[in-house]
Amino acid sequence: MSTPSNEFIEALAALQTRLKDTLAGFDEIQKKADMEIAGITAEFIAAHTAHELALSQRLVMLGREPDDDGSFFSTIQRLVIKTRAAFDDIDDDILPSVVRGEERVIDLYDDAINNATDATDKTMLNQQRDEVRSLTEKARAMGD
Repeated sequence: MSTPSNEFIEALAALQTRLKDTLAGFDEIQKKADMEIAGITAEFIAAHTAHELALSQRLVMLGREPDDDGSFFSTIQRLVIKTRAAFDDIDDDILPSVVRGEERVIDLYDDAINNATDATDKTMLNQQRDEVRSLTEKARAMGD
């Protein structure tokens, strides 16, 4: 294994934190989701949970403490979704917002992949990104 750069570690940490934030939003969505989107929401939660765990483990291996709570954005995500749920159904109308959020996650994967020097890291990140990309396309199609 090659020695990862600080840029890679920072990119990996940013991605792990964003996944924590994203999970906070999906947890709120799942609480109020209509049946039509509950399945895709559950798929995103399962994927992001597994991915975040793997990234956290890799960060520990690299000597970096993973983020346990996410950023302030987690709180904002929860608040926005709770507010929306108070006034509107959480149905397929939310999917375009989900897709935009997931596209930002994919961008963070790209950043981490571009900074990775280790083949194992690149493989893991590419597999995770491809899974997120596939779910994002599925959500996009459901929202159309």
